[in-house]
Amino acid sequence: MKVIILENYRSSENCYIVYDENTMDGVVIDPGYDADGIKERADREGINIKYIMVTHCHYDHIQYLEEIRTLTGAPLAAGKWASINIGDPDINLTYAGLGREISAKPAEKILLDNEEFYAGNLCVKCIYTPGHTNCGTCFIIGGAVFSGDTLFLRNCGRWDLPTGNQAQLENSIRTRLYTLDDDLIVYPGHDNSTSIGYEKKFNFIVPEK
Repeated sequence: MKVIILENYRSSENCYIVYDENTMDGVVIDPGYDADGIKERADREGINIKYIMVTHCHYDHIQYLEEIRTLTGAPLAAGKWASINIGDPDINLTYAGLGREISAKPAEKILLDNEEFYAGNLCVKCIYTPGHTNCGTCFIIGGAVFSGDTLFLRNCGRWDLPTGNQAQLENSIRTRLYTLDDDLIVYPGHDNSTSIGYEKKFNFIVPEK
């Protein structure tokens, strides 16, 4: 498995292209990076985008969602609540963040909690991690977890936005993420990568109990 990080420097959001280096089948996670740039990088590397995925509904993670769906023809795979919230500007905060409303279409593939599916040879496991929003979802692929705004390097997502809940977020981190393998690399929605083991020891906001 290979991971390409595309950072939108205006929002400091990490968009990921994850692919199998043998089949060159891959996925795009959180298309908050310019769609033409995502498509150009995928084409340059010879990556066939099988799915687009979102970890949650906020504007900086879905800004170019509809554009990359059109450019690649790839379906969106998302959790139930994320599929709903990306179409609600009052929850996805697109007007507040972008000055315009985005109402994205629902996902073609609704992912259940703990569901595993394949994008080519890539096995993706979806785990629900509400708290930053009620639609928080993390994706485990190979030796990595793509955590969106649930877990950051020594930090975690805020909970004071629509559908956020502090107790729910802390519970998601402790019971859904900290129970994973310590060696699992964490690729967050913002900032640098980390690991589950490191965050259990050194996270400032949600230390392991």
